[in-house]
Amino acid sequence: MAGFHTIGVRVPYEIDCDGARIYVYVRGLGTVLHIEGDIDAANADRVAAEVRRFARAQTPLVLDLSHLDFLGIDGFRSLLRLNQENHTARLYCSLVPGPAMRLLTRIVKDHGLPLAGSVPEALQFIEDAVGARRQTRPGWPNATNAQSRSNSLQG
Repeated sequence: MAGFHTIGVRVPYEIDCDGARIYVYVRGLGTVLHIEGDIDAANADRVAAEVRRFARAQTPLVLDLSHLDFLGIDGFRSLLRLNQENHTARLYCSLVPGPAMRLLTRIVKDHGLPLAGSVPEALQFIEDAVGARRQTRPGWPNATNAQSRSNSLQG
């Protein structure tokens, strides 16, 4: 895992997917799956199965593919299927592409994958989405209610 410094927390565990390795980081906002190595026809289904396992927890996911060495068309198709499944399940999932993925997203421009520039940016998207959801739910404290309470205490 040399050269990997984007998250800065201890790795709880690693999953070997026959040519790809998934490092799992559980954060307060969601789970970051950092994937290294190659995703091709030989292991795309295995990698997708592992991602689905974490999706079952119904917490936001960030797939960090920034250090992926190779992403074959089978791996890309798996990402598209996972994206559709997560969308249907209303599960937030964002991808952080690297050079291997950017090759394919340049060719397939209307892929619909939710891309972020970095893991911190993806986590910020989650935080913003959670904050927006809290402000739109009745009974949740939000900025408008907090301001009203503050004004009534001052007057």
